Amino acid sequence: MLTINDGTICLNRGDDVSFQVTLTDEDGNEYRMESGDTLSLTVRPQPGEDSPVALFTQSITDTIVLTKADTKDLEVGRYSAAIRLRRSDGRSMIVYPVLKTHGRLKAWNNFIIDPEVDTYEP
Repeated sequence: MLTINDGTICLNRGDDVSFQVTLTDEDGNEYRMESGDTLSLTVRPQPGEDSPVALFTQSITDTIVLTKADTKDLEVGRYSAAIRLRRSDGRSMIVYPVLKTHGRLKAWNNFIIDPEVDTYEP
């Protein structure tokens, strides 16, 4: 199960999930991805380049897709995630998270992996 609440992405380890990323500028104008644009999701135990990458995926659409294989080996817990838009014209920007604290991006503990819950079948 996937939930996104108050800027935090939460999913069960081993689930196949996808979510659409709505891209808007500071004025609220929507940006539609163009040919050659990519979105990338990077998840690390702690924010910053010194922390190892726990999960990375790219998309050529506005939808991020995570498969069972992407999360099956992750430890249950909180991670730090960011989504970056790389435009075909060479520009690059972080589009998630959008919350700011003292002028800095709040990118810690915003991605939660919960334990997988298997269904009971007698």
